Amino acid sequence: MPASRRTLDRRTLLTAAASTTALAALPRPLRAGTRSRVLVLGAGLSGLHAALTLQEAGLDVRVIEGRDRVGGRVLSHRNVPGNPESGATSFAPGYARLISACAAYGVGLVDLTPIFPFFLQRDLYLGTERVPLSAWPTHPHNPFPEPLKKLPPWAFLGAVVGPKNPLATNDAWLDPAHAALDVSLHDWLKGLGWSDEMIHIAYDIGPGTGDSARNVSALMTLGSMKFQQVQMELARGKAMSYTAVGGNQAIPEAMAKALKNPVELGRKVVAIGADGQGVEVHCEGGQRYRADHVVCSIPTTVLRTIRIEPALPATQAKAVRELGVQTISLAHLATKRPFWEDDGGAASFTSDGALALVTAERKGSDPKQVTSLTAWLRGAHAARFDRMPEAEARAGIVREIERLRPAAKGQLEVLAWQSWKNDPFALGDWAVWEPGQVTAFAGVVGKAHGRLHFCGEHTAVSNRGMEGAMESGERAALEVLQSA
Repeated sequence: MPASRRTLDRRTLLTAAASTTALAALPRPLRAGTRSRVLVLGAGLSGLHAALTLQEAGLDVRVIEGRDRVGGRVLSHRNVPGNPESGATSFAPGYARLISACAAYGVGLVDLTPIFPFFLQRDLYLGTERVPLSAWPTHPHNPFPEPLKKLPPWAFLGAVVGPKNPLATNDAWLDPAHAALDVSLHDWLKGLGWSDEMIHIAYDIGPGTGDSARNVSALMTLGSMKFQQVQMELARGKAMSYTAVGGNQAIPEAMAKALKNPVELGRKVVAIGADGQGVEVHCEGGQRYRADHVVCSIPTTVLRTIRIEPALPATQAKAVRELGVQTISLAHLATKRPFWEDDGGAASFTSDGALALVTAERKGSDPKQVTSLTAWLRGAHAARFDRMPEAEARAGIVREIERLRPAAKGQLEVLAWQSWKNDPFALGDWAVWEPGQVTAFAGVVGKAHGRLHFCGEHTAVSNRGMEGAMESGERAALEVLQSA
């Protein structure tokens, strides 16, 4: 890749201002057997993007990863037709860094625009009652006011709040002027006159973030909505969204191949120690690394289990201990026959039970063809299944679909199951900023701690998801370059 292709735009990087963290105490610096200029912890998008940015700037970079694969929370299931995702599912045309990386590292894009209309075709299950969208406007359990009863539950929040979003820009959620919005989404919506029934139907049966509207900050939600709104505006006249050829995991795989030093897998970090000369990292298997600087992309849920010396400042350490995280699990199922043609319902559906959403994946050459089903469990329902042995959880997913749709009996097989809470290198999915946490932690969670620098989607300022991860990697790389 030509050097000019990845020249650092300092203004772009500086807009990606800060956050992530760590905890506690390492006895004393250990002598390391391997030394490099910069050591990156974690081979997800943020860590790999930081590594490649630093490599392009001429630094010697080494990346270590605890898993036996690269990609972090980007996970494509290649044993399932169509390579469905259990991590980041798709990305919009406005994901400039991610799309640039695909072009730079030879990853092809799949335009999802042809299947988008099918994604909107789903039924609602209340208990075991199937409610087609055509029946929802006059349904007795529709709590929305006229003339908004025609909106499906999953579209109501965005349609009603989006145009009145008090945040003018993607990064405005971090502006102290909006600190009053750092209350629960539930309380904020109640202040707008929403009833508990409206909040339950519009948010709680399939929470986009958190377990319910009660444990997610309205400020975070509004920030996410502004990001989504900007992405929709950028998509006008372009594709609605993309996935990568071969699944989104192909992106970090291609990035890892572009590194001069291969990613070292199976390196679980247990301790980080720093002195005036550099940083030392100790892994569970006894491997030790010393570098001038360390970039840490480890999520806070895992970072809080790692000993760090000298200890992080009190507020930053508290952020690492307490920052929320999304509980979400997914099952990918094959179908022996299209049972939805037998019961007359849509292939996809939302429910107020354990299954927040079941989507019919259409990842083949014909968008009308269903290649697999993906069942999404969120919040408390996901936590309940996470406590089961995996075989029992898989069987429970099938039973729940069969309970709602008897025509599916004997037609389903779970080919892949992913519990992010049970993944020891994630312990949850994306960051959840609970009420009060944006104002308390956003300014410190990703702040550099001497020669230890932090990145990850929870440290992003202007972007979310995969693009947020890439943004944070750039910001951490610039910190290193400015201090090197």
